Amino acid sequence: MKITERRLQKVIREVIAENRPWGSYATKDNETFRDVIIMSPNGDSVLVDGMETYITDVPQQLEVVSGYPMNDVEADRLTSALDKQMSSGYVELSVEYKDGKWGGRW
Repeated sequence: MKITERRLQKVIREVIAENRPWGSYATKDNETFRDVIIMSPNGDSVLVDGMETYITDVPQQLEVVSGYPMNDVEADRLTSALDKQMSSGYVELSVEYKDGKWGGRW
């Protein structure tokens, strides 16, 4: 039985997603990373790639799951945007790493 690379990648993603409490939402390839950070079901934190994370720890968690570093200025902008959304009672923030830079709607 021959298994294609694409099928193997799909199986690996499924296994990883099963081990995350809320699933996996991020996408990553060789030079990019994308995720949508949303409020956790508990309402006291957010989900980064399906992992419950406190807002102050989001930049570090993004570095861990993506493998791309985030500088202090980007981290401050991101946590400020998340704090603002959290105070409104709803969090949904798109983040991406592309062309060597972090960005998104923040």
